Amino acid sequence: MTVTALQSLPLPPGSRGFPILGETGDWARDPLKFAHDRSARYGHIWRTHLMGRPTIVMLGPEANRFILGTHMHLFSSRLGWSKTITSLIGDGLSLLDGATHRRHRAMIMPALHGAALGQYFDEMYAQVRAHAARWLAAGELTMFRAFKHLSFDIATRLMLGPQSQPEAAECFRLFHTFTRGLFAPPAWKLPWLPYGKAWEAGQRLRPMLRRIVGEHRRTALPGTILSMLIAAHDEDGQGFSDDELIDELLVLLWAGHDTITSLLTWVVYELARDPAIAGPVLAEQHALGDTLTPADVRRMPVLDRVLREAERLHPPAPGGFRAVIEEFEYSGYRIPVGWNVMYSSVFTHTMPDLWNEPGRFNPERFAAPQNEGRQPFCLVGFGGGPRVCVGLAFAQMQMRIVMAHLLRTLRFELLPNQRFDPVAVPTRMPRDGLRVRVRPA
Repeated sequence: MTVTALQSLPLPPGSRGFPILGETGDWARDPLKFAHDRSARYGHIWRTHLMGRPTIVMLGPEANRFILGTHMHLFSSRLGWSKTITSLIGDGLSLLDGATHRRHRAMIMPALHGAALGQYFDEMYAQVRAHAARWLAAGELTMFRAFKHLSFDIATRLMLGPQSQPEAAECFRLFHTFTRGLFAPPAWKLPWLPYGKAWEAGQRLRPMLRRIVGEHRRTALPGTILSMLIAAHDEDGQGFSDDELIDELLVLLWAGHDTITSLLTWVVYELARDPAIAGPVLAEQHALGDTLTPADVRRMPVLDRVLREAERLHPPAPGGFRAVIEEFEYSGYRIPVGWNVMYSSVFTHTMPDLWNEPGRFNPERFAAPQNEGRQPFCLVGFGGGPRVCVGLAFAQMQMRIVMAHLLRTLRFELLPNQRFDPVAVPTRMPRDGLRVRVRPA
């Protein structure tokens, strides 16, 4: 299409909302309702204003394919993120574009896929057993917080190596403060604002990570993800610099434990509230035996379906943003340079023409004869296309190990007087964090 023809096309319909804030409040309160209300009014493409940026929302699997797959060259991932994230994280994988992104991804992939995964089983399993024993001793706990500690301990141990108890506790405290500021504008370094606190935490985390990187370089400490990243080289024989490694570690630690924490919390919720869902998963685990083995992790089709259904109905993030770097036409509308586009996981995951009874948690929808979810880009909780989550296989293995052990050893009872409605942004969680009573199986 010529530039003149493109310029003659209209913008998608929609509303800018309130000055400065736009429609961010409506979206953050309930991303699914936000998408459904506006799609009923405008169709599957409309304009809005989110997080300080004019934004085009594009809905459905074909839009997901366009943004995440076939037309990636029209977008920048880095420019789609807010300043709070880019200034804190730096140049980690999720915030890179083009050749630099491809270089980093190719160097990171071997540490999180294939043969490398087998090296992580024993440590993952040991961490899960230790945490589960503490949960049983406690009797009652908040699952979101408990999973956050567990997934962070797994991530730091496998990425960074052993830490002393005080160092591990300080690392968790700093990282918790750091991540709370990632989605908390404005990006002002005032000490009482979440961003200001996150900035200060980052200034303390980075020297800690630099020291750990230096120790790995000096001693060639084996068996950690960091050691594999240090050994990685691109086609020209160049490896990661220390600054690049620190940025990548921050991204991997952030993305690695937040997503897993969210999904596992919702799995416990769904299993605890519905014995009909829990029954087949428990039967599968009992059939595999008392002691979990690496081979078992690959033989859990019922649990796999539960995890996929949790990704569908409870995606950790409601969608994703990209910045438009080349003007284009979509569905008869002009999409301008400098705007953001957003794809919606929550909307795609509840489309009635893709999913039968989309509001119901039903893992068997992925089994024969239903076989739902086979259309490309209809399940995008971990993204899709060439930029699909680089740690997807790592996350899937970890979630299987965690749930397999918990199903074999513990039972969770939902405590009364709590709210289960979701807080959707930045990471989906039950409003009260899912308070449970723990007892032995």
